[in-house]
Amino acid sequence: MNFIFVTLMMSCVGAAEHDITLKSPDGRIVVSVISKSGSILYSIAAAGATVIAPSRLGMLVEGDEDKAALRITGHKAESFDNIWRPVCGKRSQARNQFNELKLKVAVKGGPSNPINIVFRAYDEGVAFRYVLGPEDQVPRELTVIRELSEINLADDSSQIWSYVTERRPLGPECISEISGLRKYPLVARINDDSWLAITEAALHDFDYFDLNFKKEESVAQVNIDRSRIKTPFSTPWRVIMFSNDPNTFRDSDLLVNLSPAPEGDFSWVKPGVSLWDWRAWGHQSKDGFTYGLEIHSWKRFIDFAADQGIPYLLLDANWYGPEHSSLSDPFKGGKAAQVKQALEYGKEKGVGLILYLNDKASVNFSIEEIAKAYSDWGAVGIKYGFMRGRNQEKVRKTERVVKACAENKLLVNFHDGPIPPTGHERTWPNWITREYVHAQSDAKRTHSPSDFILMAYLNNIAGPIDGNHGMFDHANSVAQRPKMFKELYSTIVAEAARTLILYSGLTVIPDSPDSYKEHPELFSFIAAQKQPWKQSVTIDGEFGEWISVMRQAKDDTYLVATATDELERTVKISLQFLEPGKKYQATIFQDAKNAHYKSNRSAYEIEHRDVSRINVIEAHLAPGGGHCIIITVKQ
Repeated sequence: MNFIFVTLMMSCVGAAEHDITLKSPDGRIVVSVISKSGSILYSIAAAGATVIAPSRLGMLVEGDEDKAALRITGHKAESFDNIWRPVCGKRSQARNQFNELKLKVAVKGGPSNPINIVFRAYDEGVAFRYVLGPEDQVPRELTVIRELSEINLADDSSQIWSYVTERRPLGPECISEISGLRKYPLVARINDDSWLAITEAALHDFDYFDLNFKKEESVAQVNIDRSRIKTPFSTPWRVIMFSNDPNTFRDSDLLVNLSPAPEGDFSWVKPGVSLWDWRAWGHQSKDGFTYGLEIHSWKRFIDFAADQGIPYLLLDANWYGPEHSSLSDPFKGGKAAQVKQALEYGKEKGVGLILYLNDKASVNFSIEEIAKAYSDWGAVGIKYGFMRGRNQEKVRKTERVVKACAENKLLVNFHDGPIPPTGHERTWPNWITREYVHAQSDAKRTHSPSDFILMAYLNNIAGPIDGNHGMFDHANSVAQRPKMFKELYSTIVAEAARTLILYSGLTVIPDSPDSYKEHPELFSFIAAQKQPWKQSVTIDGEFGEWISVMRQAKDDTYLVATATDELERTVKISLQFLEPGKKYQATIFQDAKNAHYKSNRSAYEIEHRDVSRINVIEAHLAPGGGHCIIITVKQ
């Protein structure tokens, strides 16, 4: 590992009103900060053009409502550059290179609650945060009432897309016509060749923000609830990314770079694919077996997982009694005895089991005792559902769950309204994924092919998300299964492709072993997803329309997945990511010519061919369809 630390300058500027500037390492992005008339403003230029017009900075603390006027009294700039290796992530190593500006700020009527501001400029974008209270000060408890930060888009004709909710995607909207709150991540197209994304990093013991827009204005106000903190305290980073290609936002390491490094040993964390029992309930196999909440079903899952090299099985709700009842005993209730049998069977077969836990269990039991017990039983993880509480309360509770799981070497996957991903997977590598997306067929709704494409472009910017794709049995899934509420709008090849396109440390797939056995070659595309990834890249695509992704597995298998919206397409996939001078074998899965996401979902073709990095593969995508490629070195 290399690490470079350089102090560039230190100065006191008093009440000066000239700009203080900070540039990205490549010089393309320039942040300008000015202290003027009791306010501190910042603006950002990218490639010589102003993209963020002068925008206010500030944080309002209870008791200092009449001391909101700020001025810069000093500043220091430094440069950093280091390489680090994620425990699990989109690539085997990440470079963290940035220039940093620390602003010393005086508060009118202060110094009761000093607030300093830190900016970081990366080649990919800019982040800023507030530091409340000096490190040498006696710790104090404070209440942050409101954040004054603004993000003023210089082009009021910008088109905006924001986080795809469980009910509908938001966008595109013209910024001048938006009013009200929007969740992050948010992507804006500033002009024909400029894009920005807004999100948050290193969320800890604080409220997560929304962006509050006022109609006919181009200014987004960072909106938070009251948060109780103890000084010295650093807020989460407010992150603004810039690019000429929105594909790059998904691949960025900016959020994990802004997050603290892990403390302790997390070498036991192993990302990968997990089977899942929930959606399979009621499925009837050809040998007359019906899947349900019981040991025989789980053993069939475990046998299939062991045979296919799938490392995990997730057992979902109600195994210890009704999940939403605080009276259900997560130690002895329901079918806990059968779960212990399944854990033993999984251990014999080399398959780890992840156990569901509802937030209601915390009414009568502590997460610490539950995590220890499940670890002692032999479980490898917990899926945590339906956490309740106000925003800061949820953040604190989430961190408590993750910490308890880490101490007991358990993975954790949050569902049903989790806090947003903000680079946590670096700090807590066992926090392997969450449902910050409308998971497929969840909440008695489904999503359209175009919804999925937007989720991939928007929600996945924030971090790993559990989308629950990979359903192969389209024909009988709704009719037979009580946990399949709506028809799924995708082709069978698109289902396989989606498992790779959405980045997640835990790829949870929803179908029964028997359904996967019906399509063994196509399932091999999912089974080949051996993490951690050596490399990931979004190869090509058009924002909100189609997307093509490559991930290189640790055994040097290259996997390529492409998906489209409701429109039929033929796209070209360049294999330039392959090593020069090597020959490879490709297995290609493609929608049949007459395939369709509503009327003919299971029709596909398989082709085998030799390829090298000079080849371009022409991929046919049916409406709502997909395309998958497995590439291995030719022996």
